[in-house]
Amino acid sequence: MTFAYKSTKEGAETKLNDWPEIVSIHDKLVKGESLNTLDIDWINELSKEIGWSVDDVMDEIKNLDKEPSSQAEKYRQLFEKYYEEALKLKEKKDYVQAEEKLWGAVTALIKLYAAKKNIFVSHWSHGDLHQFVKKYADETPMKLPDGTTVIPKEIFRTLLREAESLHSNFYDNFMTDEDFEDVFKIVVELIEKAKELVKFKFYE
Repeated sequence: MTFAYKSTKEGAETKLNDWPEIVSIHDKLVKGESLNTLDIDWINELSKEIGWSVDDVMDEIKNLDKEPSSQAEKYRQLFEKYYEEALKLKEKKDYVQAEEKLWGAVTALIKLYAAKKNIFVSHWSHGDLHQFVKKYADETPMKLPDGTTVIPKEIFRTLLREAESLHSNFYDNFMTDEDFEDVFKIVVELIEKAKELVKFKFYE
C-alpha cells in the first residue's frame, strides 16, 4: 500500500504493518480483484468489532490510503446514521442491536475527531482508539453551548470506557435491562458533549 499523504503517513504505515490481512484486502479492493473466503471472514469480523455494516467497512478499507481529513464528511455521515439507528432501536426495546449501533456511532465520531486533526486511527483496535485519545485529544477546557466547560480528553476517555461496556454486553449479555438503560443514557449524554467538541474542532 502506498500512502498519498505525508502528515500521518509514517504512523499509519507503522500501524498497518500489524494488519497485513487488511492491507491485502485494501489492495484487492483498489485493483478490483475478487476477495477470497478469508478476506470475507476478516471483513465480517471487522464489522462486528467496529459496529459498522460490511459495506461501510469495505469502503473504509478501500480508502485507507486517503488523507484522513479528506474522509471527515464520510465519518460525519456514518456517525449520524449509526447514532440515529441506535436511538430508534433503543426505543423499540431492541437493546442488543441498539448497543452495537451506538458503538458504531462512537467509533465513527472518534474517527471524525481524528480526521479533523488529520490523524489515522485503526479503529478496529480498541487499544489504538485509547492511544489516540491519550495522545491527541485536546486538554484545553472548552465551553459547550449549554454553558458548561469540559476537557475534551476526559469526555472522549469516559465515552470510550462506557461505550465499550455496551459493546462487550453485545457479546456477553451480562447487563440487566435496567443496567443497559443506565449505561445507554450515560453514553448518549457523553456523545452529545463529544459531538459539540467535534463541531468546534471542525470550525477552528
